Amino acid sequence: MKFKLGDKVKFLNEKGEGIVNQIINSSSVEVTIDDFEIPCLISELILIRDETSQEIPSKQEEQPVIQTIFKPIINSENKTKEGIYIALSPEKINDIENSNINVWFINHTAYQTLFTFSLLKNQQSTTLEAGSTKAYESILIETINKKQIESLSNFKIDVLFFDEKEHPYQYPVSEIKKLKIVKLYKENAFEENDFISEDAYIIILSHLMDFEKEKNLSFPTMDLSKLLFQKKTIAEIPKKSKPHNSGNEMEIDIHIEELLEDYNHLSNSEIIKVQLKYFQNALDTAIAEHYRKLIVIHGVGKLRLKQEVRNLLSAYDNVQVYDASYAKYGFGATEIIIS
Repeated sequence: MKFKLGDKVKFLNEKGEGIVNQIINSSSVEVTIDDFEIPCLISELILIRDETSQEIPSKQEEQPVIQTIFKPIINSENKTKEGIYIALSPEKINDIENSNINVWFINHTAYQTLFTFSLLKNQQSTTLEAGSTKAYESILIETINKKQIESLSNFKIDVLFFDEKEHPYQYPVSEIKKLKIVKLYKENAFEENDFISEDAYIIILSHLMDFEKEKNLSFPTMDLSKLLFQKKTIAEIPKKSKPHNSGNEMEIDIHIEELLEDYNHLSNSEIIKVQLKYFQNALDTAIAEHYRKLIVIHGVGKLRLKQEVRNLLSAYDNVQVYDASYAKYGFGATEIIIS
């Protein structure tokens, strides 16, 4: 049974009745009884219908979908980094293998957002949900049937940030995530979190960045032929950085100054693409040539490059990822063990 705000309900196992005033999550609501607000399990409530009400629709009829929204969690104890997250929570926490999966969009930022959630298959995209959120808001956007869980193995999120008052510019988010479904069936995969009241598997899409003001926020005046020639020249510049191999281990440095002689005209996103492409090639080489370990030096900065490296590695089953030796690299390197 699904309830909506204002429904009159009575208790299944106790005397008393009240009015639904808030949808807490997919399995519970808040009921007002004589000015008292009480959280209740939906399974313990019965809908009261007036004599003038229409007949209760049969199970075959489509029921109205309730969009569950969690209000902001803002307090001194919540130190979760601001950003965009996806949460996956089972409808039946005690029977995960036979449970549908709820998909939550989490806007843990001070901005409002516009977003789309799409599934990817055979190079085709199907948009399941498009919507908006307020600041620090988490919403239930989709429930995936247990028989279709594999569809979550590739999904895409696009996000635009906005605010009605003046605010620092934030780059849009456009992320494709590859999820190993087997992770959802591991012990303790679903845990307590700062975003929703349900135990969930949390996926980081993008942390909010305090982007520095750059001189060339607007594109310089340049005809297209020159711009294309410039891009082509970048690809042809010999790389300064060479992988350092020691025995069965490889070490690479993906600081942009180690990869390109001239990069001042590149945007932040273009620089990161160059760095990730170099890292991807080195990783593929290390795997193909059966290296035991790969150390990638990415620096600390604002942690975006480190996060992008970790995101790329999450698609590989045959690697283990650790922070590299602090004594040797500080916090600026990742160690990858290849099995």
